Amino acid sequence: MNKMLLGLSATLAFALTPACTADDEAPPDGAADVVNVDVTSNQFSPASLKIKVGQTVRWTWGGGTHNVVSGPDCNTEDGNFKSGAPVGGGTFDKKFETAGTFPYYCQPHCAMGMKGEIVVEP
Repeated sequence: MNKMLLGLSATLAFALTPACTADDEAPPDGAADVVNVDVTSNQFSPASLKIKVGQTVRWTWGGGTHNVVSGPDCNTEDGNFKSGAPVGGGTFDKKFETAGTFPYYCQPHCAMGMKGEIVVEP
């Protein structure tokens, strides 16, 4: 009886284990097509992010009124990307097509240190 229960348990465990398919596999190098940055508490998390050319960064507002502006300092927009006027929610996506380092900041909170950078590798 114990052997039968043990065999039945093993069969059920195998049957209930999800099958791995090609759809379940991570993209090469563990890189996702969309990489997230949280915009909360007057900070970007993570503040520094490394991605590959062709990936998209999605900034997601978790609270507060913020925006995302590319530029080297609080007073200089370099024109690479901008989410628009500061808003209290939503998302902003930017696909990076070239390698390089792209600093950015939140206009209302830059002086308080709300800055980040995206490092795009080939």
